[in-house]
Amino acid sequence: MKKLLPLAFALASLGLLVFKLQPARADHHAENPASNKPLKCLLVTGGCCHDYKVQQHIISAGVSERIPTDWTIFYEMDQEKSKAYLSAPGWAEGYDVIVYNHCFAKETDAKFIESVAAVHDTGLPAIALHCAIHSYHWNIPEVEGKEKAWPALLGVSSKGHGPKAPITVNKVPDQADHPVLAAMPDGWTTPEGELYNVQRVLDTATVLAYGDNGSDVRPEEPQACIWVNDYNGTRIMATTIGHHNSTMSTDEYLDLLANGIRWVTEK
Repeated sequence: MKKLLPLAFALASLGLLVFKLQPARADHHAENPASNKPLKCLLVTGGCCHDYKVQQHIISAGVSERIPTDWTIFYEMDQEKSKAYLSAPGWAEGYDVIVYNHCFAKETDAKFIESVAAVHDTGLPAIALHCAIHSYHWNIPEVEGKEKAWPALLGVSSKGHGPKAPITVNKVPDQADHPVLAAMPDGWTTPEGELYNVQRVLDTATVLAYGDNGSDVRPEEPQACIWVNDYNGTRIMATTIGHHNSTMSTDEYLDLLANGIRWVTEK
C-alpha cells in the first residue's frame, strides 16, 4: 500500500496541473474570439453560358481550403427568380462579403440594379467574377452625367469578348506586390480562356493585371483582367477571368479569389 502512495500523489498533482491549464487556454481564446472565425460569404450564381452548377462547388470548396469561410450559395439559372431573391429585403444582411458569379446581361430594370449596388453603399465588400462584369448594364440606357450603377460598383465597363483561347496574365509593374496578387506568378497562362473587352476603366478603379490572348486573335491589345475598385469607400475586387472550370480549378485562380476575399474584407 505504501508503494502506491507516490503514484497517487503524482496522479493527483497531474490532475491539478491539467485543471490549472484548461482555464488559461480558454482565457486565451476569449481574448481573441475572431482569430479563427470563418468569414460569412454569400455566393450569388447562375444564368446563361457557363457551368455554374459545378463552379459553385469549385469556388466554395477551393476558397475554404485556403481561408476559413462559411458559404451560403444562391444558385438560380432563371433571371426572374434571381431578381426576386436579390429584391427581397435584407438579402445581403449578415454576410462579410458577396461573391457574384452570374450572367444576366439582358436585365433592363435600372431601379433593381441600383438596389443591388446600394447594399454595398455602407461598406459591404464584393467580389465579381467573369460574366458578372457583363451583367446588369448592357441594356440600361445611358444618362448624361451619371454612371450606370453596375459599372460604378465594379469600376469598369465591359461588353463583348475575344475568342476562346488561353489568357496570359501580366501584372502591372507597380501593382505586382498588391495583396490580391500574392503568390500569382507574373505571366501566368490560363488553361483555357475567354478574354473580355474592357472599354472603360473608371477613375475609382486600379488595374492590377492585363490579359493577353495572343497577337493573332482579337482583341490584339491587352485588356484589364484583374482590378480593385473603391466604391464610395467599399472595397471591390473583380476579374474577367473564369469562363472555364479548368481555369477556376487552378491553384492560381483559387489563390486569387482567397486573396481577394482577404483584401476586400480587410481580414
